[in-house]
Amino acid sequence: MIPKQTITLALGVLVAGMLLSSKCNKDAIIMPPDPCAAAKPFKADFVMLEEIGDTSFQIKDSAVLNRFVTFKAVGEYDSVKWEIGSALNVSNRLSFSLYFNVLESNIPIKFTGYNKKNRNCFPSNLTVQTVTKQLTIVKQAHSALLGRYLGCNTDSPVDTFTVTVQLDDSNLGYLKNIPNGCEGQTSNDYGYNYLKFGLFIGYGFSGMLQTRVFSPSCGEIYSKGYLIGRDTLIVNYSYRKVIAPFTLEEKPTFKTFRGVRQR
Repeated sequence: MIPKQTITLALGVLVAGMLLSSKCNKDAIIMPPDPCAAAKPFKADFVMLEEIGDTSFQIKDSAVLNRFVTFKAVGEYDSVKWEIGSALNVSNRLSFSLYFNVLESNIPIKFTGYNKKNRNCFPSNLTVQTVTKQLTIVKQAHSALLGRYLGCNTDSPVDTFTVTVQLDDSNLGYLKNIPNGCEGQTSNDYGYNYLKFGLFIGYGFSGMLQTRVFSPSCGEIYSKGYLIGRDTLIVNYSYRKVIAPFTLEEKPTFKTFRGVRQR
């Protein structure tokens, strides 16, 4: 038999422990969150985008002549400042574009970003940072896209074929063999003979675009291509074949070509 005093004492200890535990849990719930837990240190950076039609292709250091290049800040900023080449090309916008119609090498692109948002969390991090890159404007004939690429559609890796990106004497760009077997125009529908030369593209240093191209032999084609590095070409495209005069397939076929430059 346990004495009544012992039972009473034990119950008292148990109740006190429960109250204490409840108080600790309550305190843990209402503790304020760490304001720096999700914070990241400020790092200024930007990208350069070559504009082809309504599409932007990221470039590292080169663009072709007679193209717009967009300079775009990456990250969050209180304010920014761009200084591109001459003193006339200064901007305080997060993104802006310039048209380059003169050949020039190593144009300095100076970007300064200002951000004080997380300075309490990272007191040693600079709130004003400057990044400088260089841009070179080259002739259309020096586009990195130009060449022959051996590859396949990604859904049929055993069926290989060669795709060619080339220019004519006027520096107009053409894509040949997308889709496989499409040699180009078979007549002078546009005043030129494109037979076996491919179909017209808008192109830059490492990206190309066909918003809509039609030929009696190839049908209706849309495509967008870009280089990975300097030797791998990716072309995402869709096409509808001609099934009768003035009649195309109802639904387009979608494909992705991946090829490697042939030396």
